[in-house]
Amino acid sequence: MSVVLTARELTRHYEVPTGLFKPHALVRALNGVSFQLEAGKTLAVVGESGCGKSTLARALTLIEQPTSGSLQIGGREVAGANKAERKAMRRDVQMVFQSPYASLNPRQKVGDQLAEPLLINTDLSREQRREKVQAMMHQVGLRPEHYQRYPHMFSGGQRQRIALARAMMLQPKVLVADEPTSALDVSIQAQVLNLFMDLQQQYRTAYVFISHNLAVVRHVADDVLVMYLGRPAEMGPKEDLYANPLHPYTQALLSATPTIKPDPAKPRIKIAGELPNPLNPPPGCAFHKRCPYATDRCATEVPAFRPVGTRQVACHYAERFVAA
Repeated sequence: MSVVLTARELTRHYEVPTGLFKPHALVRALNGVSFQLEAGKTLAVVGESGCGKSTLARALTLIEQPTSGSLQIGGREVAGANKAERKAMRRDVQMVFQSPYASLNPRQKVGDQLAEPLLINTDLSREQRREKVQAMMHQVGLRPEHYQRYPHMFSGGQRQRIALARAMMLQPKVLVADEPTSALDVSIQAQVLNLFMDLQQQYRTAYVFISHNLAVVRHVADDVLVMYLGRPAEMGPKEDLYANPLHPYTQALLSATPTIKPDPAKPRIKIAGELPNPLNPPPGCAFHKRCPYATDRCATEVPAFRPVGTRQVACHYAERFVAA
């Protein structure tokens, strides 16, 4: 087992102004997330908008400093690292953003944008950089003449190929993909997802794949982390989680996934209410006000994120959902 990234009790809190002469409120956008990521594996992160997925992505890619907790990249601790060490770590963790057009410089040619990571991080000559860029362009399905073109001259799917090629130029250990296919047509989504998987197989890159689309997650993931209001709700192997979800929130998410042939043995679970206000989260289990199985204990006691079978679950009554 080759672990390339380890997060332990990772948190990210923000102070938010509430009004003139009033104290700032605290938003716990990320609140105690732990996992390990192995080379060549994909961890999918799912949950509603506002659950902390993108905050986790920014913490993993060193865009933002965690408030507390431990983050190790390639066995090196991020906290306390000096400027040179952090620069080296950034080479090992790259990101593909949701909007391929917004993540590309509209005034710079595609070839120059792909060569920029090599210019900053390596001592390669101009000709060597050009050769590497052209080789990567070929791998992601771009033609040699695309080198001199600008981003506005490409389709959405081609732009995302460019963004993926740029992220892979330094052959990072970890690639964080934040909703990389949500802005694409369905027919193009499959092509881009297959490209992700082909590059992973070739370079043994570990992926953190953030998505709302549970059908996409089932296609690409090895393990799944379900988040709710900044906290992990359930995490485990994809097949086990999809076959027998143990957290009521996971059950509701999977129940809401559209399917051509609904299973009458699995009735649809509806979640009542909206996501709680992150400025004033409910006591106890954050999900208890929307959970159909909640008890008085759920309203007062925060459930531990604990092992149940092959998974970890933050639910007091997870054992009752284990399949016989």
